[in-house]
Amino acid sequence: MKQLFLFVFLCFGSASIARAGNSLQLIKSIPIAAHILQVDELGNAYVVRNDNTFIKFNEAGDSLLNFMSVSNGNISYVDVTNPLRILLYYPGFAQLLFLDRMLSPKNELNLRKLNLLNSNVVAVSAEGNLWVYDQFNATLNKLDMEFNYMIRGNDLRQQLSELPRAAYLVERDRKVYMADSARGIFIFDQYGSYLNTLSIFGVKQLQVVGSQMIYRKAHTLFAYDLKTLQETEMDIPEHPETTILQAAYCRNVLYVLYADRLELYHSQN
Repeated sequence: MKQLFLFVFLCFGSASIARAGNSLQLIKSIPIAAHILQVDELGNAYVVRNDNTFIKFNEAGDSLLNFMSVSNGNISYVDVTNPLRILLYYPGFAQLLFLDRMLSPKNELNLRKLNLLNSNVVAVSAEGNLWVYDQFNATLNKLDMEFNYMIRGNDLRQQLSELPRAAYLVERDRKVYMADSARGIFIFDQYGSYLNTLSIFGVKQLQVVGSQMIYRKAHTLFAYDLKTLQETEMDIPEHPETTILQAAYCRNVLYVLYADRLELYHSQN
């Protein structure tokens, strides 16, 4: 039986997940039509409903708070790396909105001020600044909250034969990971300089926890160890009447967003 070994956010020591179906106990099933799922380091889950409502749940599946903006268009990207500074991205208006832990708006920024009109993904840096991938100029840049450039990345056209079309961006432990489902996972250092590409395809969303990179393909959750280069996997519970959209894992809880529900499973180790 394969197991998935993780160092999960604020949990100390290792946590293992046996293959789903034998080791997962359903905590709660929540009827909801949503398309985005994210989990913070405290085990809180965040979903974007299809009506554009942003909802926060605790690790027991209880709804805590919700937020909705009617003036910014549709949310396409969420970063909850820092649960005290949550980022929502509305690409139709190139608008970035920051919320506090109570989901109250704190400030807004607009990428159009820097003529960044082809940036599909953004990410919060460890110190609370912004990483923005400029698709048009093929650079990964770091900005402060006043939209001053802190780092201007190298032109990737001079380093790569094929440029990434980013689907997901996240910073962890002084490295930035950019997922391109067709071209792999691109890794950058803390200065925005390209390091290498992992030949892992089909990834649209990922977590980086300790040395483990966690991502989903179809009904399977994978963990790729960046140190040992070994990959392990687990099955995600399936329901014949619905579709798995996204999945995440934290603090011994597996979160699965289906087309018609959010389910939380406790991992019995």
